[in-house]
Amino acid sequence: MSEMTPRERLMTALRGGQPDRVPCSPHIIRWIRHHWGCTCPDHQAKLADDYGLDLLIQYGAYTWQSVSNDYIYAPGGGYSFNAYALYGDLPDVSVELRVENRPKHVLTYRTFHTPAGELRDVIQWARPDLGYGDGPNPHRVEPLVKSTADLQALRFLFPPPRKDVLADIPLALERIGDRAVVMATDCTHPGCWAMEALGPEAMLTASIREPALLKGVCRLGMDQHLRNLRAMLDRKMDVVWGSWFQAGASTGWSPAAFREFFLPLIKEAVDLAHEYGALYVYQDDGKMKHTLPCLVEIGVDAISGLQPPDVGDVVLREVKQQFGRRVALVGGLDPVYTFDMGTPDAVRGAVRQAIEDAAEGGGYILGTAEAIAPETPAESLRAASEAARQFGGYR
Repeated sequence: MSEMTPRERLMTALRGGQPDRVPCSPHIIRWIRHHWGCTCPDHQAKLADDYGLDLLIQYGAYTWQSVSNDYIYAPGGGYSFNAYALYGDLPDVSVELRVENRPKHVLTYRTFHTPAGELRDVIQWARPDLGYGDGPNPHRVEPLVKSTADLQALRFLFPPPRKDVLADIPLALERIGDRAVVMATDCTHPGCWAMEALGPEAMLTASIREPALLKGVCRLGMDQHLRNLRAMLDRKMDVVWGSWFQAGASTGWSPAAFREFFLPLIKEAVDLAHEYGALYVYQDDGKMKHTLPCLVEIGVDAISGLQPPDVGDVVLREVKQQFGRRVALVGGLDPVYTFDMGTPDAVRGAVRQAIEDAAEGGGYILGTAEAIAPETPAESLRAASEAARQFGGYR
């Protein structure tokens, strides 16, 4: 078999086929953000070139430029702003905003005056690298949505897709070319940041005490997500990356709750991708054992994450044997104990074992279950790439 380009190699594996060798695509967002200062598609492609990786690049992820300013998760909307300035893309909403900078965290107090009433919240955001990692998530001191009465007002807080981010898609696809796969990524759905309107505690208790509230928040976030996703697919993107970590077992959801609240919504996104002839990659960086059969049932093309024990619960060899003919697999490598705290030799050993466990017949991409930390030695990235070449060739 002749040598494939990284894009050919990745697309063949995502479709369940057997490429020339096993692709190697560790999750490098945190690492490149720290060491290179930018997570744009061009810098990710350069890292892939420099380290010999076959990268699945997330376009539109919140770590770079969100497809629409996401005021539910981030008080600042996104990582850059359009000509309307902050909150200016919400024409029917007035916002009172107060920010307190403290040594270890930032407090943001917000009041939204919408045509359907007021919404208030208080967000505490820890400063990076002060005990909560390089990219801590916010703590909801006061949630934005308290009851179903707030849902009508919440509708007004979803701005339209950003024209600048959408306009760059054809250019990015042309620039990246065969060096990587550029995936449509939007984090406004219920499995990611939409449920931040409630916050982690309230979303779990709402599933028992007030299911209509949880379903209402999820529906609003999902409608925005489908709109954003369609705008990206209209611009010829052929792979969708959906991170649903907030809907997983590690967040606290039971298998029954996953099926009731989230699986139908995931299927809507999968069906939309298939309507455009695109592939859908489902990501969860936590426990996945009980959700895997559900995802195969609804036609997900690839399942990403596959965190091994003890942090996760996925045994890669077993998943390959059970589902490997029906869905592509991405991941299976522990980002913490193998990469962050391990050595290049440990990485090589883990890559070799993952190839033995999941590569047979194709449909497998080496990857980490979540993003590797900035502390990961550069030598470990090279070790992963070299081991994939040494042990991952198909004969």
